Amino acid sequence: MTNKLRISLTFCALWMLTALAIQVQAQITDDTPAIGTYSLDACLKYAYEHSEALKKNQLEIRKSEATVRETRSIGLPQVSAEARFSNAYIIPKSILPDGRLFGGPPGPIAVEFQPRYAASVTVTATQLLFDASYLVGLRASRVYKELSQKQIKQSKIDIAGNVTKAYYLVLLNKERIELLEHNFRRIDTLYKSTAAMQKNGFAEKIDVYRLQVSLNNIQTEINKTKALLDFSAKALKFQMGMPVRDSIMLSGSINDIQLSEVTAQEAESSSYKSRVEYSILETSRNLARLDIRNKKAAYYPRLVAFINYGSNAGSSNLSDLGYVNQNWFRNGIFGFTLSVPIFSGLGNRAKVEKARIEMQKIEQDFKAFERTYDFQVAQARQSLSTSLQDLKIQKQNMDLAKEVSRVANIKFQSGTGKNLDIIDAENQFKTAETNYYNALYNAIISKIDLNKAMGKLVVDK
Repeated sequence: MTNKLRISLTFCALWMLTALAIQVQAQITDDTPAIGTYSLDACLKYAYEHSEALKKNQLEIRKSEATVRETRSIGLPQVSAEARFSNAYIIPKSILPDGRLFGGPPGPIAVEFQPRYAASVTVTATQLLFDASYLVGLRASRVYKELSQKQIKQSKIDIAGNVTKAYYLVLLNKERIELLEHNFRRIDTLYKSTAAMQKNGFAEKIDVYRLQVSLNNIQTEINKTKALLDFSAKALKFQMGMPVRDSIMLSGSINDIQLSEVTAQEAESSSYKSRVEYSILETSRNLARLDIRNKKAAYYPRLVAFINYGSNAGSSNLSDLGYVNQNWFRNGIFGFTLSVPIFSGLGNRAKVEKARIEMQKIEQDFKAFERTYDFQVAQARQSLSTSLQDLKIQKQNMDLAKEVSRVANIKFQSGTGKNLDIIDAENQFKTAETNYYNALYNAIISKIDLNKAMGKLVVDK
């Protein structure tokens, strides 16, 4: 391949990379003004206010409050009014055995015992005096509200974990871009000096080409990282419940998170009771107990007091019903209704047995959760320990690779080193940087997962 062909191919590659950079930059540039600068706490606060899942849970709380009021209303006085009008256009007749009883002919006779038009107005009030199911249901409705509140906390924990991971991924990509751009400027300076040396005959064209290829590779890496930054920013806004079209600026640093291992004492001080899932299981167990009591309440009697007052009238003339007169007659009654269950075909017994089985299932859920907790904490601790060890090694490798690159540049500029050594050193440095940031993100994810497993992920923002 001739030198002219190499130069043409190189310029074509530069042109394509420049076009790609412009395209990627256009993708990550948002013309919408930034709506604010957000720290991690601000991101979490925004997410708690705009998350659709949390809004649904809050609606569930309102629903549970309405359920409490609905259950409570059963024990309050129930008052109803009824007005009735009837037109017996064919009046039914009753058969009497002998008409002579009413001065008629002997033998059966048909007589009318009701007027054609009839009307009545009645007001009825009832009051529940005793119902075991009502008492249990009232308490269960309050426990249901408590369960809804705990589910909100669980949703907040899930949101906190997702937002925190997305938040630090954006910061990590920003820092990596800054480091790549710094490397690009450093290699670009070397490239320009080498090109000047080549013009004066102190360097070969192949040295210039190698540095140019290195610049192209770094620029490609910058473009890829910018595209990843744009994607991670969109992912963060999605987790926050923020419209993707809005711009966002972050004020934090990748070093804000404390990446330290959890000591054995800290792990022992933690307990599965600190997890909201355990608290939800406790509430579910309380509901199961109340369900058993509710099924047993079907064996108890039910006592209701009632009173009603009304007036009725009847006439063959419709006009006599249009106003209250001597044809309207008052009536009233009060009393008690006692319902005593005697035999239900063993249906209630089967219902109680089903409720007890549900209770036993929840007890098994407790045992399973305790084992799950131990496993998740142990796994998260091991993952964090491994990630921190890897992070330490990759940090050392990156520092060493940076030093090797620095020395190679000095030797080349002083005329004692080779251009190929610079390229190898830069490739090793770029690889070390990639490995370091991957290890850093893995350590961050492991730390967040451990805090969540131990029930220490802060959500009250």
